[in-house]
Amino acid sequence: MRYVVIGGHALRASGMPRHTMDWDICIPARDSDNFAKLNGVLDEFDELHAVPLGPKGEHFVQTYQLPWGVVQFHLRPIGLPDFDALEGRAAAAEEDGVRFRVASVTDLLAAKRAVNRPKDQDDILFLERKLANGGENNE
Repeated sequence: MRYVVIGGHALRASGMPRHTMDWDICIPARDSDNFAKLNGVLDEFDELHAVPLGPKGEHFVQTYQLPWGVVQFHLRPIGLPDFDALEGRAAAAEEDGVRFRVASVTDLLAAKRAVNRPKDQDDILFLERKLANGGENNE
């Protein structure tokens, strides 16, 4: 399945000490095979289904409360490039023995700057310093 973790868990994977209650996952907007795989996984949870929204694949897809927490699927979050570019720059991460792909530091910073909420300010400073010190690959 094609996906890239964005948001708080991606920040944690890049080294930012951060607590978050949800998983933000970016998926390709118009990949019907990928949606079929995703919905195959979601079928395990009371037949939930994700559907693409927006004429060009922009906007939020769906929020689910699953046994391990809240999962939010996104199609084209503000500040991030198209999915292929995001996926191409993504890095590998691991948490509790589970491997997953996370957005690059550059893409995380672009998204945080674009949204620029008060709660993003510490994240922006962390990511800017990480890039300044050569830490592009979430190391």
